[in-house]
Amino acid sequence: MQINVDLGEGGKKDELFMSIINSCSIAVGGHYGSISTIKKTIRLAYKYGVNVGSHPSYPDKTNFGRVSIKMDLNKFQKSIHDQLLNFKNALNYFKLDWHHCKAHGALYNDLIHNQKLTTAYFEVLNEFSEINYLILPASKSIINDAEKKNFRVLKEIFSDRRYDEYLNLIPRKNANSMITDITEFSANLKHLLKGKIRVSNHLFRNVLFDSICLHSDSLMSDKFIYKMHEILNEEQIQ
Repeated sequence: MQINVDLGEGGKKDELFMSIINSCSIAVGGHYGSISTIKKTIRLAYKYGVNVGSHPSYPDKTNFGRVSIKMDLNKFQKSIHDQLLNFKNALNYFKLDWHHCKAHGALYNDLIHNQKLTTAYFEVLNEFSEINYLILPASKSIINDAEKKNFRVLKEIFSDRRYDEYLNLIPRKNANSMITDITEFSANLKHLLKGKIRVSNHLFRNVLFDSICLHSDSLMSDKFIYKMHEILNEEQIQ
């Protein structure tokens, strides 16, 4: 089981997460980051043997990439290209594999619903043959779109976010979008490991996934990552 965390975003817990996880997505200058922070985060990943991937977003550091932006598609593509080039240059410095690419925040969600945006995004990614996988939201048609274009896909689910009945992430502007209680987090993770995701108090949906993501910037993230590690060990899942 792959545990991935979004890092290189200015948080103070990066090394803690690196000591436990096996994959990380690194901010590449869209919502946060610079060549310096990318290299710093890759260096930590190298120290702990963690797979590294790029984490591009809308070019919006003010809102941390969590607000949808209507952009000219050519300008959008240039921004994504520049972000990925930042990552490629930093990665070449360490001679490491480009494990994956995963969109961040509002872009991650918008790609599900906007075909023109998705096509533009895939066109840019095609320019970087070094990318081994795309991380995409589980149970969404974008997975089929990516596979038709010969991308290898890792299907992702979030361990600390709530979903609606259509397996869409509940928007962050909603007060109930995040799981903040350790007991609920533990129960949710155990359901996920059985291929079930809670979408209301009494309703579950089946879900197939390859990777579980935990947000590093939540107040409970350090407690959650320890609990996740504990539960995976109890279930003898590696």
